[in-house]
Amino acid sequence: MKSPRSGLGILLSHQKQTGSEDFKSSQTPRNLQPIQKVSHLSQHSTMSNTRKLVSAERQTIMITEENDLLDDYLPERQTIKNIYQQLQQRCQILDTLITVIGGKDFIHNLKSQSTLTKIYELLKSISITLQQSAKNEIELGFKLRELEKKNIQYSNMQLKQNKLSDKNQSLQNVIETHSSKKHQLLEENSKLQRQLNSEKKSNQSQTKRVQALEKRVEFLLENDINQALNPNDKLRQSLNELLKENEFIKRDLENKKQELERVNGKLNQYIQVVSRLQKTIDNMKKKHLEPGERDSRKSIYKKDDIDLLINFKIPTTLDFRVVSQKIFIQTCVNELQEKGFHLFAQHMFSMTQDQQKDYLAIVCDQLISYKEFAERLNQFQYSVEQFQLCATFDELIFQVNRYLPQIFNCESVKLWLIDGMNGTIYSQLQNRSEIKALQHKGQIAEVFRLKMALNIAHAQQKPLYYKMQNQEVPEYVKNALLIPIYSETQDKMVRGVLEISNTENELFTFDEEYFGILVSYQLTHVIQRLIDIHSWNITKKYRGMMLDSFYELMLVKTRQEFTRKVKLFMSQIFGFSQVAFYFVEDEKLQDYTGEETRTFELNYGLAGMVAQKQQKLIINDVKNSTYFNQAVDIVSILPIFAQPILNKDGKTVAVIETVLKSKLRVNLEKDQLLSPSDGLLGMEEQLTKQLTSFVELLAAAITNIKF
Repeated sequence: MKSPRSGLGILLSHQKQTGSEDFKSSQTPRNLQPIQKVSHLSQHSTMSNTRKLVSAERQTIMITEENDLLDDYLPERQTIKNIYQQLQQRCQILDTLITVIGGKDFIHNLKSQSTLTKIYELLKSISITLQQSAKNEIELGFKLRELEKKNIQYSNMQLKQNKLSDKNQSLQNVIETHSSKKHQLLEENSKLQRQLNSEKKSNQSQTKRVQALEKRVEFLLENDINQALNPNDKLRQSLNELLKENEFIKRDLENKKQELERVNGKLNQYIQVVSRLQKTIDNMKKKHLEPGERDSRKSIYKKDDIDLLINFKIPTTLDFRVVSQKIFIQTCVNELQEKGFHLFAQHMFSMTQDQQKDYLAIVCDQLISYKEFAERLNQFQYSVEQFQLCATFDELIFQVNRYLPQIFNCESVKLWLIDGMNGTIYSQLQNRSEIKALQHKGQIAEVFRLKMALNIAHAQQKPLYYKMQNQEVPEYVKNALLIPIYSETQDKMVRGVLEISNTENELFTFDEEYFGILVSYQLTHVIQRLIDIHSWNITKKYRGMMLDSFYELMLVKTRQEFTRKVKLFMSQIFGFSQVAFYFVEDEKLQDYTGEETRTFELNYGLAGMVAQKQQKLIINDVKNSTYFNQAVDIVSILPIFAQPILNKDGKTVAVIETVLKSKLRVNLEKDQLLSPSDGLLGMEEQLTKQLTSFVELLAAAITNIKF
C-alpha cells in the first residue's frame, strides 16, 4: 500500500506539536519501573510490535499504580500521582500516534521503504526516551527521600543545638558566679595574709621587748637590789612598774596568739571552700571536653586524697571517701556541701523524675555509708581502749586479733611482732596458741624490706608467710592488706605488721586503708608504752639488785667475804666474769681473794696508778699500755675499766677493775622486747655511769663497815 505525502506531513507535524514537546517537558519522572527494551523488528511487523510495546508500557504503569509500596511513602503520594497523570498523557499521545500510523489511509500514502524506516527509528527513539525518563524518575525519587531525611535530621540537630546552647549559657553563668566568689575569697584571703604578716611583725617586736624587760628584771633580782632598797626609792618603783608592764605584755601576747590561732582556723576554712569551688568549676569544664581531652586532665583532686598508703599519714579531711566515688556522685556530694540542704532540694525538685530518683538514691546511699563508717569508727575507739589496758605483748596480740576483723569486714586479722633474738616474727591463733614465721620470706617480708603498706588483690599467687613447724609451711590467702607498725624513733623501723586478709571484695577499700593507718598509729603508741613499762621494770629490777647487794655487803664481817661478795654481785648484776678488787691499806694494794693475802706496791699496774691519781681509767689494749702489769691487772683482749673507791675524806680505800662488755645483762633483757636493731628502748644508761653508781654503794659500805 502506498500513501501520499500529506499523510507523512500530518504525522510529523503532529509529533512536533504534541509528542516531542510533552516528552521534552517531562524529564523528571518519579518512582517508576523501567520499561522493557524494544527488540529489533522487521519492516512487516513494525505496527504490531509498536502496539505491543505501548500495551506493555501501560500494564507496567497500572501495576505501579496498584503497588502497595505507595502506602509506605504517604508524604510523597501526591507527587507520585502527578507524575502518574503525566505518564497517562504520554500514553494517550502514543495511542493517537499509533492510530494515525495504523490507519488505512496512512498505509496507502506511504510510497517508499525509507519512510517506514524513519517511522521505525522514530518509535525506537521514543521508547529509549521513555526508559531513560523512568530511570531518572527512580533516581530522583531516591534523592528526594534522602533529602527529606536530611532535612528532618537537620531540624532535630537544630533543636538539640538550641537546648545545649541554653544549658551552656546557664553553666557559664554558674561558672561566672563561682569565679566571682572565688576572687572575693582570694581577696579576703590576701587581706588576712597581710594582716597575719603585720601581726607577726608586731609579735616579733613585742617578743623582743619582753625579752629585754625580762633581762633587766633578772639583772635587778640577781643583784638583790630589791631587798637593799628603801620602799620610797625610785629604782624600786621603776622595778615594780617594769614587772607590771612585763606581765601586761605577756597577757597581750597570749591574746595575740589566741587571735592568731582563730585567724589560721578561718583561713583553713576559706582554703577548703576555695578548693571545693575549684573542683566544681573543673567538673563543669570536664563535662564539655572530648574523650581525648578528658584523659589529659584525669583528676582534679590531690594525690593526698587517694594515695593513703603511700603517704601513710592520718588525713585531715575525709575527701578520699568522695574521690573514690564516680564523677556524678562526686558532683552531687559537692553540690550538697556547697549549696546546703535547702538550695540543693530546690535544685533537685526542678529536675525530671528520673533525675530526682538518681539524686535521692545517691543521698540515701551516702547517708547509709557514713552511718556505717561512724559505727566502725566507734568500734575502733572501743578497741583502742581495750588495747590500752593490755599489760603484755601476748595480750595485745590476742585483743587485736579479736576486735579488728569486725572493723575491717574480713575473716582474719593477725598482729605480727618481731622476735629480735632469733630473727622471726610471731603471732597467735584464735585459741591463743603461738605461731611463728620467717621474717625474710613471703609477702609480709616485703613490708619489712620496703617499709610501706601493701594492698594486695590476688594474694594467692604468692605465699603470705612461711609458718615454722617441723618444716617451712607456706600460707596463702585470697587478698590481704598489710600495714606496718613503725617505731617512734626517727629512723621509722618496722616493729611489726598488721595482717588483714580475706575480705569479700576483690580489693580492700579506701575506708579499710584509712582504718589501717589509724590502727598503725595507735598500735605504735601502745607498743612503745609497753616497751617503756617493761624497760623500766627491768631497770628497777637491776637497781633493786644493786640496793640488795648493798644491804648484804653491810652484813659482811671480813675483807675476804667482802671481796667474794663484790665479785658475785658484779657477775649477777652486770654479767662480768673477770673482776679484780683490791683494798688500799698503808699505801699498798691488798688482795683478799684467796686464803692468803697478796700485797702490791702502788706503783704496780693499772690498779696502783688509779689509786695514786684517784681517777678512773679505761685501757683499750692492755698489752700496749705502759701501766699494765700482768701480776696485778686483768688479762683480756677487751677494754679494761679501773675506778678508785674513795671515802668521805677523799682518801682511796679500794680499787676495782673489770672488763667492759658490749652488752650488759640489763640491756640484753631489754633487747628481747623487740628488734635489737632499735636504738634506745626505755631508760638506757651508759655502762660507766652504772658502774659508777655501784662503786658509790661500795664506798658507802666500806666506810661504814668495821672489819
